[in-house]
Amino acid sequence: MSAHSLSFFGQEAPQVKFDAKITSVEEQGSRLDVVKIYVSADGKLLDSTVTQKGRMFYQLDTGKIYKVEFTKSGYVSKHLVVSTVNAPEDVKRKSKLKVEVALFKQKQGLEVDFLKTKPMGVARYDYMTGKLSWDKDYTRSIVEMIITATLENYKENDSED
Repeated sequence: MSAHSLSFFGQEAPQVKFDAKITSVEEQGSRLDVVKIYVSADGKLLDSTVTQKGRMFYQLDTGKIYKVEFTKSGYVSKHLVVSTVNAPEDVKRKSKLKVEVALFKQKQGLEVDFLKTKPMGVARYDYMTGKLSWDKDYTRSIVEMIITATLENYKENDSED
């Protein structure tokens, strides 16, 4: 049993409940099954799992920077970064971090290699709200990059016809 799995049963570090729903872009938000998820903290792999019903729950300790990667064969992988570094001791009673991760199918000529290095979303502690929250402006900028790449791919394929 890993040290992290012990955190589910009474480790003293405050924790944040992470709740991810994994869906398909092409199937209008239907949940995706058999998605591999890798959870790393501070650069070290902590855990990996395979979803059966398009849902993932995880306890995040405070004081760490997490990378949560979502992969499925035939789909473009995405990852998120969650920083619990500045979260106070009482955050465990306040924070449940929810997210929907929409994966889309790989297409020939679709240039989205930036998703290998840029997270789809970034969450951190917000002193104003007292909770962990997603940086919506950052996420919007990544979505715009995906839309631009999709339009470019569409134009290239349309001009070949």
